[in-house]
Amino acid sequence: MLRRAGFGGTPDEISSYASLGYEAAVARLVDYEKVADDGAEARVAAMAAELDMTKLASIQAVWLQRMAMTARPLQEKMVLFWHDHFATGNGKVGRPQAMDYQNQFFRANALGSFRELLSGISRDPAMLRWLDGNTNRRSSPNENYARELMELFTMGPGNYTQADVHEAARAFTGWGLDRDYQVTFNPRQHDTGQKTFLGKTGNWDGDAILNLILAQPVPAEFMTRKLFNYFVHDHPSQAAIKQLADTFRQSGYRVRELVRAILLHPEFRSPDAYHGVVKSPVEYLIGGMKTLGINEFLPGIQGSLTRMGMNLFNPPSVAGWDWGTGWIGTNTFVERLNTANSLTTQRGNAAGRGIDPIAIVQQLGAATPDELVDGLLDLLVDGDVDPGLRDSLVDYVVGEYQGAPSNFLRDPQRLDRTVRGTTHLIMATPAYQMA
Repeated sequence: MLRRAGFGGTPDEISSYASLGYEAAVARLVDYEKVADDGAEARVAAMAAELDMTKLASIQAVWLQRMAMTARPLQEKMVLFWHDHFATGNGKVGRPQAMDYQNQFFRANALGSFRELLSGISRDPAMLRWLDGNTNRRSSPNENYARELMELFTMGPGNYTQADVHEAARAFTGWGLDRDYQVTFNPRQHDTGQKTFLGKTGNWDGDAILNLILAQPVPAEFMTRKLFNYFVHDHPSQAAIKQLADTFRQSGYRVRELVRAILLHPEFRSPDAYHGVVKSPVEYLIGGMKTLGINEFLPGIQGSLTRMGMNLFNPPSVAGWDWGTGWIGTNTFVERLNTANSLTTQRGNAAGRGIDPIAIVQQLGAATPDELVDGLLDLLVDGDVDPGLRDSLVDYVVGEYQGAPSNFLRDPQRLDRTVRGTTHLIMATPAYQMA
């Protein structure tokens, strides 16, 4: 649950949630406003005060820190979802402050009203620049936002016509940006004529277009399927989608109630869902840090994330990232292994950026090679590996001790090297790539 509704958990966090029982754990995650997050807020505020927040690297670093530290993991997991769903890239926006503003908007509305999210993103400075809404004028409507609003944000292909795109673009005319990237509205550039959209005719503006879209049955199922894929797996039953979509629609499009229903749904707890989603790069990184007790990000980690395929605030297109097996390619997988190697080999004065092998052995209570391997497998992949792989890892540990495993705890330097190497090997397994 913590891997899906967050970025994994430390052993203490997992123990804390487990002690609540399943439904209470879901409630704690979903009703996160009841959970104090002062530590994370203080840390990110201190970081922001020290960094130049007009730089993209700074807002990336602050967001990563928040993801790693927050006591409200589902809130940040939803911020990541909305960043991908309403994909907007600084490469075109050219204004990191606008990207940060959008990020804060997603955080404030992470599990709020889908209607309000749509209304807010339609007037968001970064989105206006990204999809050319700031050039959408009465005399020459720009259709980019109107098209993606229907195709990617609410309904999907086949549920609207080109005429609907054109009429919706007319309804959104008049919005723009001033020199400071503040949103403006020029009524002289807004088309006040009659528009026919999804079979309804009227003097529609942008908010009316959103209301007409949400009056259709399609958006509830569209969003339910996308959130189900995000939290559970990519092959939901139609019965589950219909049931959850009904819940979403009946709640008045309250995202909180849809996500709560997904986390409580039997398919979420089914064997089919277990280790059934490929970790995104940030999940791979932050989950590993939490599990291994690493408290500080490595230098250059944003470059590593980019090479793994996830440059935060710069998704590859308006369609966002290619999730699932799209995360695993020849180059991106090698970078995962390189990142795992960096995490497991970090030493010296930057100990907070690396693991403490002796502490891990003590935590696991391991006194033999078999106990070390079984403990690390439980810690990193819930023990969910083929017996042959498990035996190969034991052979690796025994080999490190030159066939004399009775010396397991007697040589600190060899133990240090063995724990680091075994951890790296497990982080390279197919099982570890799955949430």
